[in-house]
Amino acid sequence: MTPISPTMTLDDFLAAIAPLDTQYHLSTPTYARRKVLTQAGDTCPLCLKPYDRTNARGFDHPVIATFVHTSLGGPLTVDNLFVCCRRCQQVRASADLLTLDNVPDHLASQRLAALQLSANHLLPLPPSSTLPAFRSALASRHAFPRSRVYAAQTDDGQCLLGVTARYGDGQSKGLARLLAKLSGVPLQRDKRATVYLLTDDKFRQVVWQLIDANALVVGVGRRSNLRDFQDYWWLTSASVGELRLRKVAGLQVPAGVATREVGPRAMRQRKLVAKRRAQAQCVADVADLKAAEVEFDQAFVRLRAQQDMGLPGELDETRYFVNRYWSAFSRVYGRPSPVPRPSPQPVAE
Repeated sequence: MTPISPTMTLDDFLAAIAPLDTQYHLSTPTYARRKVLTQAGDTCPLCLKPYDRTNARGFDHPVIATFVHTSLGGPLTVDNLFVCCRRCQQVRASADLLTLDNVPDHLASQRLAALQLSANHLLPLPPSSTLPAFRSALASRHAFPRSRVYAAQTDDGQCLLGVTARYGDGQSKGLARLLAKLSGVPLQRDKRATVYLLTDDKFRQVVWQLIDANALVVGVGRRSNLRDFQDYWWLTSASVGELRLRKVAGLQVPAGVATREVGPRAMRQRKLVAKRRAQAQCVADVADLKAAEVEFDQAFVRLRAQQDMGLPGELDETRYFVNRYWSAFSRVYGRPSPVPRPSPQPVAE
């Protein structure tokens, strides 16, 4: 969970991202390695060179690679693994697979499927949106290479964005630096990390631009008082269903990003639609009043006929039609009837 940060200095920010920017060796499960290696062909899908299985330490030996690196939110599952030669894997390192030249179509489609299972930020879509709509929105976001950005949003309005040299490709990290540079002030520039200082308003704008550019924003500090959807940027999830329901890590995320100003043309259209609906409802209420009046007269005639024959009559049925007529009359005129209808009187024996 991203810690709450009332305030944060540059030294605090660098100290917070230091343990997160360390490379850890994560071994894939044995069953997953066996399944992927048995399905591997004779040539590397990236460079199309044949494998050399005789030399286990050679550059042409087949090795396990990931579509989405674990540092970029990729899971250690079979769906996120494929086989390539050691040379292609070392050239790629931790960059996104999309940054390589001549990526086969089947690997590109499998990368999109792996990104659906990876850590994904929230989407500015209502919870009523269908699951295919969410997958389509994620697919348009995943068309960009994924990079890693560190962020901190504090209560005092001073926010920090950091781009390190370890994870991601040069183009994606360059985009993050450019967006932060246009909106903030550079605090540090060296080979290890580049850190920018932004105001709260600029941070909210830049961080969602990075998320829409498929950046995995790793939070090292967040506000204590969350205001709207945009303050939940630090939440990620591996489940598209959780993103659709806006329930991530046990938290309920409010719907909507920001209220959009309605123009005069849209307001006129809304008033016209409301007026037409009101007119149609009036016509329907008048027709219902006429039908209720006819049913009331018929029920009253039946009650008089039953009482003339010495029968008590269906008082419950008559009372139902009386109430129905009164309800329809109130909807049309909005006031009691000026001439109350006579109630049926029992016939004396």
